[in-house]
Amino acid sequence: MPRLLLALLLLSACVAPDPPAPAPADSLAAAPAAPDTLVLRADGRLAGQPTAPLRVEGACPFECCTYGTWTTTAPTPLYAQPGDTTATPAFTVEAGTELDVPTGHVLITRLEPVALRDSALLFLDHATMITAAPGDSVVLLDYVGEGTYRVWYDGETYQADGAAVLPPSDEPTATHIDPGAADRQWWARAEAPDGQGGWLWMDRTPPVEGADACGG
Repeated sequence: MPRLLLALLLLSACVAPDPPAPAPADSLAAAPAAPDTLVLRADGRLAGQPTAPLRVEGACPFECCTYGTWTTTAPTPLYAQPGDTTATPAFTVEAGTELDVPTGHVLITRLEPVALRDSALLFLDHATMITAAPGDSVVLLDYVGEGTYRVWYDGETYQADGAAVLPPSDEPTATHIDPGAADRQWWARAEAPDGQGGWLWMDRTPPVEGADACGG
């Protein structure tokens, strides 16, 4: 073997290969739910009767609600993890900050069945609906928007008009299905322009621009 070729082979054997490039961190990955938390996708279905705590992944609880680029209108705190309402915010961004907000969820910490006083139309989709009879029990999950609630009834997940399924406001159970009540928390995952990621507790977050696809 020529000496020059042998020298090149020996040199290449002594040079360590370049380390593989690290995989990009998914800074916007959703935080895993706690082991005792039942998870339901907003576009999914739930056969078994739901129990709390329940996390509705992808829920965006008002009419025309959308995730994407949101702009803060006031100093806005972000938390390190969702669900801990007693924690100190991890950091705060100033008004006018554009946040990348790809997803969120509603965390329900208390659920109670509601007995219907009247019959109610329950919608599985735009083409499929059933009628629940007076006295039937439904479990109200979360607010969808435009007066509509996600409910569980007899082994299936439906949507229903709040006027048909909400108890009268003078009944104690009415507080259990109030979308702004303490037993329902809306959290949205966000990343600031400097790369810091955190969670917006939307029940306490100042108004943001860009969350309403209808422009309101």
